[in-house]
Amino acid sequence: MPQSPAAILARMRSSSPSSPRLVWHGRDGRIELSGRVFDNWVAKSSNFLVDELDAEEAMDVAFDLPVHWKTLALAFACWQVGAVVVVADAADHGAGADLSTGAPADGGIVLSSTATDEPAGPRVLVCVALGSLAFAWEGPLPRGAVDFAAEVRSHGDVFPDPVDDGEAPGRVLVRVGHRDLTAEDLLQEITLPAPQEGASDHGPGTLLVDPGAGLVRVLAAAYALWHVDGSLVLVEDGVPVTEGMLTGERVTGRL
Repeated sequence: MPQSPAAILARMRSSSPSSPRLVWHGRDGRIELSGRVFDNWVAKSSNFLVDELDAEEAMDVAFDLPVHWKTLALAFACWQVGAVVVVADAADHGAGADLSTGAPADGGIVLSSTATDEPAGPRVLVCVALGSLAFAWEGPLPRGAVDFAAEVRSHGDVFPDPVDDGEAPGRVLVRVGHRDLTAEDLLQEITLPAPQEGASDHGPGTLLVDPGAGLVRVLAAAYALWHVDGSLVLVEDGVPVTEGMLTGERVTGRL
């Protein structure tokens, strides 16, 4: 049976917690997150979702977000509280579809880095500033929206009640179009490359996901890689992947 998101996060805290687990190369520079730091962001985001937005099990959370390290932290936060990450078909193919005015129309939460208007229907809009050092949303917030960057840091560093997947085997983690993906489905979405010659035999090493990959593919890559204690390098679309980057990050394989 696949490890639950909560179990993966627990391993991050206990297995080499100071080692890099996620490295982001964006237009605004490089960010490195150890297992402990990533888990801390997930915990704060989980507490934010529950305390501020009343997130609960099986709730839809629409992701109008690009591939980004904050997107991964928010996805694992959703899974830790039992919510479902909803991704548009177009976003799965890298087109970044706007979910701020689309499904789910019957409620839930919308996380958006681009929204300028409040969403239609009884949903809560959360504006997510993607700048790594952003402390608030840049510009005016849409009416009724919540500012993620301004609120998340005040929340607790530990999430006290993660969902136990043993009590709900096969629960849906991602919904993309009409497809419901469980943890097992995510693991089947990705085939991890074999380690390169000379790489450590004690894990997959460090894998880089090439720019332009769809969000579902990146979510699956992170889930599969962290399932076996690997490290992930993400590169923002438009940022070149250089030999210096590959060498500096000790990349052992590419997706």
